[in-house]
Amino acid sequence: MKKYFVRLLLVVSIFSFSACELDELLENPNGVPPEQADPDFIFNNIQLSLPGFFGGMSGYGMEVTRMRAMTGGNSYDNAYSPVSFNGVWSAGYAGLMTDLDALLETAEEKNLAWHAGAAKLIKAYVLMTMVDYFGDIPYSEYGQGLNNPSPMADDDEAVYNAAVALIDEAIADFGTVPAAQPATDLYYGELDDDGPVNWIKFANTLKLRYFNQTRLVNAGAAAGIDAILAEGNFITERSEDFQFQYGSNRANPNSRHPFYNNHYENGNGVYLSNYYMFQFAGAKGFDDPRLPFYFFRQDTDATDEDQFTLGCLTAPYPGHYDSNLHPFCVADVDRGYWGRDHGDDSGIPPDGEKRTVYGLYPGGGLYDDGSGGTTKNDGEDGALGAGIQPIMLSSFVDFIRAEAALTLNTLDDARAMLESAILKSMIKVSSFASLEGGDGVSIDQADVDAYILTVLTEYDAASNDGKLNIIMREYYLAAWGNGIEAYNGYRRTGKPENMQPTRLPASGNYYRTFLYPSNYVTLNANASQKENTVQVFWDNNPAGFIN
Repeated sequence: MKKYFVRLLLVVSIFSFSACELDELLENPNGVPPEQADPDFIFNNIQLSLPGFFGGMSGYGMEVTRMRAMTGGNSYDNAYSPVSFNGVWSAGYAGLMTDLDALLETAEEKNLAWHAGAAKLIKAYVLMTMVDYFGDIPYSEYGQGLNNPSPMADDDEAVYNAAVALIDEAIADFGTVPAAQPATDLYYGELDDDGPVNWIKFANTLKLRYFNQTRLVNAGAAAGIDAILAEGNFITERSEDFQFQYGSNRANPNSRHPFYNNHYENGNGVYLSNYYMFQFAGAKGFDDPRLPFYFFRQDTDATDEDQFTLGCLTAPYPGHYDSNLHPFCVADVDRGYWGRDHGDDSGIPPDGEKRTVYGLYPGGGLYDDGSGGTTKNDGEDGALGAGIQPIMLSSFVDFIRAEAALTLNTLDDARAMLESAILKSMIKVSSFASLEGGDGVSIDQADVDAYILTVLTEYDAASNDGKLNIIMREYYLAAWGNGIEAYNGYRRTGKPENMQPTRLPASGNYYRTFLYPSNYVTLNANASQKENTVQVFWDNNPAGFIN
């Protein structure tokens, strides 16, 4: 029987431990064997760890897809380094995977099938996401501690297939009667005598997502999707969304959304993307109904700024930008939608109380009623951080179904799914109005109807390629807070088209996958760094496909 503390080693390629630290772990008298570990305690830790892993991965995806400004460098060649990814790699392997394996071991011994089912789904999601971002990763040899300190990386497609097998195992686990149910379910609150109904729907949704994700290289994708559609047991309603709900407690513990912590305490926070805000505040010729929910303007008019706070206002418009498609310097100067352009790594001016910040959705911040004002108020504003991590929403599922129907001719109607997806996104976002409860915090149904009519009219007039662009563009707009779906969709389809380039004309090679973390490459004798042009197996699009 492996000791739980030995599992904490995982592989020395994951963490950077000193020799003394390794000795302490090996001799740790507090190491808990799996048979003595409380499965509910481990399961709770897994549930609480997933949002951090998701948020870290999502952040990188948001930056390279212009949802949030990429400010670490002025090109892809210098925006990230291997050190950048140590945290998310460790969160996946040394954090989640370690706990997941420990839980699965004790769940098998104690006949805790529903614990095991949920753990297998989360493990499958973690593995797929790690593959999506890094390509080939250790799987078959990982987690052996000093018995194998340098695990070989497995083929990325093989790891994906292993993840799908875990999903099937999870569905089977949920179909059995366990010796005990988990004490706490932070995602659905239902792992009790009523049965794991929504967890099964999440499992089938992950398979639906898998088939669509691999459709370029998977001859069985259409049949796989149709089989799931015919069964009908997947996420279709907002009540079935797989999301993590944050609380409003500020300290001991801080349970608030990371977006809120980023902008509603004393720090200046990250820069949002001018390009992404422009998609909601002007790109279509009218405001997206979700605009005041997504973004909060601290300064509602940027026309009076000077070189000291917003120097780019007097800079020439970049010659490689398209003035009809790409904002420069600000998304809307007259109304103060103010972030940064893609790849703007210039110095930080005194603009912390002026730049646009995260709004009410999904981070639990402020609804933008136009009054402006600083958000650095010691965490006393808006919904107090009681937001969500939108991991897999019913609107996302309908966008996936729309894409599959258009490209694979599956059982769905692509146009109907597009309409349904947009409507579900609007309803989801507007539901956050109750968190603030103020007058005027709402989305007007007439505005929603007009928005959908505009999109569908455009869709009806488009070619098939244009239709796909519209589906992926609307998915991109609905995915605020989920850079994983945006990043995968962009590499899979090359859409939305005409993304804002970097401020530097020579942007370098786009991240078809991210670099391996420095800890992994440095400490694993069988690991070597790769180029960011290496493509994940499901991305068979040509080089230079996206930028």
